Amino acid sequence: MRDRLPAVLALLALASGLLSPPPEAAAAWTVAGGAVLPAQAAQMPAGDTTAPSVTAEGTYQSARTFTVTWPTVRPFGGRPATGYVLTRTTTLSNPPMDTGSCSGVVADGVPGVYVPADPGAATQACTDTTRRYLGSVQYTVAPVWGRWVGNPSPASTAVL
Repeated sequence: MRDRLPAVLALLALASGLLSPPPEAAAAWTVAGGAVLPAQAAQMPAGDTTAPSVTAEGTYQSARTFTVTWPTVRPFGGRPATGYVLTRTTTLSNPPMDTGSCSGVVADGVPGVYVPADPGAATQACTDTTRRYLGSVQYTVAPVWGRWVGNPSPASTAVL
């Protein structure tokens, strides 16, 4: 038993050190100066001011495919937008985009985002296919960066 006493005492000393509260830490900083600086929250820069171009294939009695093309928007330091929200307006029923790549997906919680295969390309394009007669059709494009959605572009020229 005497041979084990030093080992038991060493274990008790180690255990009491582990069970005791850690030492407190303290830190302090001093700041020199008295300037008051205004702050502004970051915001999504304005989107491209160029209206997208639109071409149509097919007739209004059958399936029509609209191809929408626009220049890549680079909102932050030359980096391209991560996606785009396209809006279609029509002179008739104004149904939502349901087929084609322009309808988009939910990206970072933002619904209807078209995510380009090559965000850094000089131009972007997507297609909108429908069997409905929509009358005259126009599109706008708004850049997306993460969860930020910029202002939409001017509307494209109306296509029948």
